[in-house]
Order: sequence, then structure tokens, then C-alpha cells
Amino acid sequence: MKNRIKKMTIRLTGLIACILLWASCGDYLDIVPDNVPQYNDLFVSRKQANNALAQLYSGLNLDRRDATYDMIGDEWVTATTRMDEVRGFAQGVAIMVGQQAVSDPLTDFWTGGHAKKSLWIPIRDCDLFVGNVDLIPDMSSEDKADWKAQARFMKAYYLFLLLQEYGPIILPVTVMPDAPSETMFLPRRKVEDCFDYIVGLMDEAIPDLKERAGFSDLGQVDKVSAKAIKARVLLFRASPFYNGNSEYYAGFLDHDGQPFFSQTYDPEKWKIALDAVNDAILSCEQNKLGLYHYRGQPYGFDREDWIANPVKMQTLYDLRMQIADPWNEEIIWGWNDPDYLTDGTLSYCSMLWKPAGYGGPGAVNSGGSGLAATYQSMERFYTEHGLPLDEDRTVNPNTLHEIVMTPSEINPEYASVRGLLQPAVSTVRMYLNREPRFYAHMAFTGGYYRAHQVRINAMLFAGAECGYQAQQGNWPNHTGIGVQKIIHPETIVGNRKSEWIYYPIPIIRVADLYLMKAEAMNEYYGPSPEVYDALNAIRTRAGIPPVEVSYTNSEWVSGEALNKHLTQEGLREIIRRDRTNELAYEFGVNFWDRIRWKIAVTEYSRPIWGWNYLGATPASFFILQNVQGRKWSITDCLWPIKTSEMNANANLIQNPGW
Repeated sequence: MKNRIKKMTIRLTGLIACILLWASCGDYLDIVPDNVPQYNDLFVSRKQANNALAQLYSGLNLDRRDATYDMIGDEWVTATTRMDEVRGFAQGVAIMVGQQAVSDPLTDFWTGGHAKKSLWIPIRDCDLFVGNVDLIPDMSSEDKADWKAQARFMKAYYLFLLLQEYGPIILPVTVMPDAPSETMFLPRRKVEDCFDYIVGLMDEAIPDLKERAGFSDLGQVDKVSAKAIKARVLLFRASPFYNGNSEYYAGFLDHDGQPFFSQTYDPEKWKIALDAVNDAILSCEQNKLGLYHYRGQPYGFDREDWIANPVKMQTLYDLRMQIADPWNEEIIWGWNDPDYLTDGTLSYCSMLWKPAGYGGPGAVNSGGSGLAATYQSMERFYTEHGLPLDEDRTVNPNTLHEIVMTPSEINPEYASVRGLLQPAVSTVRMYLNREPRFYAHMAFTGGYYRAHQVRINAMLFAGAECGYQAQQGNWPNHTGIGVQKIIHPETIVGNRKSEWIYYPIPIIRVADLYLMKAEAMNEYYGPSPEVYDALNAIRTRAGIPPVEVSYTNSEWVSGEALNKHLTQEGLREIIRRDRTNELAYEFGVNFWDRIRWKIAVTEYSRPIWGWNYLGATPASFFILQNVQGRKWSITDCLWPIKTSEMNANANLIQNPGW
């Protein structure tokens, strides 16, 4: 970054305008020479200005390609070979194995880099947009107010995304092109000031937003989605990482010697968050948004099992399609961009290869198959009793890895697992008697994989249906465990041509709000029937017993966990596990939860485990092994600001440890 106003030529291609950019936090760009269209020339009509409005949402497409940031956390793993060869590949996993660097940060949304976009660019676009909307001649004052509100809200949301990564950020101010250079190099502000600024912008925007975006405007922020995101921001503010975090950041001080992070825990922040969550839920209810239930017909390959096992198959479809069914009633806000499902993204890379012999339109061996689920993320799913494996007394921990046969079709026991498990095949005992989310979302040996417009008998042994094959080269599934949650069953890939069923990446959905309500209520009031009701809304849809039933049934729950839900600490653990299972594999949601709960240092320092994917038989495959080492410390909880940015702005203070 240079200490001067830079000049840039902006070209217009058709109706798409490259809008005024903010290349780094203090480097404003002006538009010259005179023969180049000015930014305000985009506002000569509503039709043309709509392109500028669309540009405001460009920051949502932070990272949906090869280096996908969504792999971050402990749910996904891929081989380190490509990461070693190409810095920036699979950046989420690369960060988890200790490849972050201050000289060239991965997923750098402050300055950009590695095909990333600096979030300061769309933030600057939002300010410019607000200043020019009134120029549009063929637009009502109400619509202008809505567009301005969208811009203000998006600015606030992008600042929140920066706050998640970096903690204290710079709060932007309007700077004129002829302003003194010192006004462009601003210091970072206290985290509490940042939250206040972000929430203040959201509060300013919400009254002027449309109640609900129309069908032609899907993806634009509206009152309902804005209230939901505001609730999320306030939940973060109340969480241990930001609320009285003297353990990590007592020595992280600003230029005045004051801590950047609040040092005193304030329980009232949970009440403020709870009020915002309740307001968001009410807004959803008034606009007929709620938990998703599948209302279509089963696919032909499931019809017989649906007829024979209708209740469990309905639950399976409720869960299998809750993400993939486009713009369903549970999606409050999502990012709709066809690029995110193409080659190199989270969805493509996790799609198991289609084996031979299944027919359908997709080519054999099509799919990505190089991104695997970790053993620990699979293990976290509940048993059929709605309990963790280690709290269910019907589970023998010594036989979890025992190889067993699933019931045959003529066995009466098979009736209850039709459509969930294949009949009479070898699998591992821990795959039996699990909650419906496990069968709907995972791809595992002995289950079914619904993708490529067919139902595949998933067997992940080497050389078997979905297992390691020589033609997969450096892209085998390294744990022998896959995920089908984020792939639409009708999507096909083949001959480098894809026919994807597009759906919006869910930024926030109704289930998230119910879980937020349970968490905030328990933190502020402790256990209560209202907390249980919020939690049970999710558990009921997931096909598991209410929390009060699971934790009071002495035939199910182990003695140590009996009545666990009656204490605040116990219920906190239950809510966090319910949230983890419900939002598993959803584009980094669980990663940020572990940061804000202040448990990431413990959780992410553990190695990644998986089965021996090279094993061609059950005995050689079901051997648990260390797949990948992981490295995480307090330092990693905040991203480094790039060295070049630090050198350019003497007012910046680097995050601790970097």
C-alpha cells in the first residue's frame, strides 16, 4: 500500500461495472481520466443501477473454488500432497495443519491474496452505492430506501466477517480524495466498539428493508434475514471468546494501553442476544418460514423402502434434502451463485465417484471424491436414543469397531432399517442404531449414497463400490468416510460437463435460530421448559427423542449423564452437541462455533483419524489410524494481518503471536 491516492481506469463490459475499489484498508482509488465513465454514471436508470446493487453482494463469494475456505475445522480432511505442492490449495485444511504465515496469509480477507477478495472492496462499494442511489430517476423513494438499507446492512455484515477473522478491526470513515494522508491510516478499534458499530448499522438498515425479498430477488437481504444475522452477531458478542476473554487477550492492548477485548464477563449480553433471536424467530413465523419437511414423492430407487418404512424414510428425506432443496422454507438467507458447485469446490470435492453398473446419465468415475469426512465428525452423531455414543449405556465402547453383518431382508430386524442400511453386508458396529442424521448425511460402508441420480450401495473398501481405486490418483477418500448432505441427489457430473441442481449456500436457516435461542436462554436463565422446547424442535425433526426423555431414561443413559439436562453446564454440553450435529459440514459454521465457545485450542490440536482406506477387506479396512496431524493454538484464533499491510500503516497493531 502506498501513501497516496492512486488512479485507476474502470472499464464497463456490457452492463457489468467494475466499481470503485478499496484495494487495502487505507488505499482509496479515484476514477480518472475524464474520458472514463464515472461511478455515478451507473445510476442513470434502475436497470443499470441494479448491476451496482448486485456488486454489493460480491463479498459473499469469498471462497468457493480450489482453495476453499469451507474445509476449515475438524470435519473435513484432504491429502497434504497438493497443499505441499501448491501453497493456497485447500486453504482451510492448510491452516489446520499449521501452514498459516504472516508474510502471506491464507484466506486473507483483509488484503486479499490466493484468489481471495479483500472485504474492504465491497465495504467501500456499499458506501459509494448509498451516496449515489438518489441519482436514479425511474425509482420510487421506497425502493431507493430499500436499496440504501441493503448497502448499509451488507457493509455491516462484511465488517462482521472481518471481525470473526481478525478480532479488532478498523471502522471505516468517509475519506475525500483530497484528504490528508494521515486520515487514511487508521488504527484498529476495540472489539466492543466494533460490535456496537456493526449492530448500529444493522439497526439503521432494518426499518427500510423489504419484509421479504421477492422470487426475482432471492438472495437479497430483507427484514427477516437481517434480523436473523443481527441475532447471530449478538450471539457472538455474548460468547466466551468475545465476552470477558482475559485468559487469551489480557495483554493485547491498543495504543492507549487498553485491552482490545472485553476483560469483564457481562451476562446481560446473552439477554440482548436472546431478545434479538426471539425477534428473528417471530419474523420468520410471520413470513411462513420454519423447519423444512420434504413434501414430494420419493425417488424411484427409494419407493419400495418408503412404502415399507414410511416414518423413517420421511425423516431421512426431511434431513437429506434440508440443504439441497433450493430456497426451501427453512432458508432465511443464502448465497446463490452457480460457480460454487463447480470443479474444485466443497460440494464437488466431497462428491464420491460414481461406480460402474448403476446406469443413469452420469459418467462412470465422475465426481471429486478427494474430500473426506473425519472420523471424529462422524463419531459425534447421536445414537438412536439421542445420546452421544459415550453416554448411551446400550453401547459397548469395546465393540464399536467390531465387524458385523447387517440384517438380511428376510430378518424381521431389517424392517426398521430399510432404506437406511443395505441388507446382509459387512460393516462396523458403530454404524448401527445411529440417529437419522447419520444415515441421511454420511456416506459409509453398508449405507446408501444418493447422488448421480441413482442410489449407490456404498462400500468404501479399496476396489469396492465407492472405495479407493487406482484411477483416483492423489484424490482418494482418505478416511473411508464420506458426506452426502451438501450434494443434491439429482446432480450429475461427467465428461467435464456438469448438470448440477443448484441451491443457495445457506448463510442462516431457521434451525440455527432455534439452537441459538436454546443456547442464549440456557446461558442467561439456565435450564427451563422453554429451552427444551427450542432444542426439541430440532431433535423432533431429526427423529430423536426429546432431550428430557433421552436424559431421564435410565435404560438408555449412562449413570454419569443421567439428568444431565437439569444443570446449566450439562445442558450447555447437550446444546452444543445438538448444534454441532445439526449444522455439520455446513460451510464452516461449526468452526466458528468452536472459536466463539473458546474450545478450538483443545478441539483442533487433536490429530485427524479415519479408517484404512487402502484396505480391501473389512478386516483390513476397519482399522482406525492417524490420517493427519493438526496444529492449533491461541495464536491461530485470530488471523495475522499481512506484513506488507503492517509496514504500510504504522497505526496497526498485529494480532498476538504473529
